[in-house]
Amino acid sequence: MRKLYGVSVGPGDPELITIKAKKVMERCNVIAVPVTAGDKTLALDIASGIVDFSDKTLVKLNFLMTRDREALKERHHLIAESIKKYLDADQDVAMLNLGDASLYSSFSYIEKEIEAFGYAVEVIPGVTSFCASAAKLKTSLTTMHQPLHIIPGENSEEVLALDGTKVVMKSGKAIKAIKGQLKDQAVQAVQNCGLPNEKICHSVAEIDDDASYFTTLLIQ
Repeated sequence: MRKLYGVSVGPGDPELITIKAKKVMERCNVIAVPVTAGDKTLALDIASGIVDFSDKTLVKLNFLMTRDREALKERHHLIAESIKKYLDADQDVAMLNLGDASLYSSFSYIEKEIEAFGYAVEVIPGVTSFCASAAKLKTSLTTMHQPLHIIPGENSEEVLALDGTKVVMKSGKAIKAIKGQLKDQAVQAVQNCGLPNEKICHSVAEIDDDASYFTTLLIQ
């Protein structure tokens, strides 16, 4: 039986891609690639740093940026069907994912659809943006008895005040509001971790109000 692989390509630096992920991408002839605004294929751009995709069949996946659950469900089904036709044709498919495929990833929705079609799925883990950001900042995410909270942007002041370290991911559009809520907490951030336009911030004041979607905050 053919298989869909959810391949994690890490936060931006091609050298952080695992050996297993590299082998899967080289072995699969069909590469499914999420496309963002402006027809950008960031996950593919990152993976291209260590894998030659010139002889591969590239399948572009256009995910919706909306909160309409019905529209999202319909689009996920259509994307899964576009992948299924290659599985039906006796070809394995590798779907690329930024960061880790199990964390705030659209892959989880496609995985369920493909499994419902009766095909096998395998997830290849990768380096998360918050682990890579902590390494860039040379800081520990937790101590022995300290909790760690992984939360998306646009959260309440109560959530940001939780005990322990808070990692706020994909906070771009909400960054200005979040900055206003972080009064007495130690805050560091990495914008576009591992990418050419990476920016490391050691205080709230250093974080751009119009920071990109790929901004990870570490609040301690």
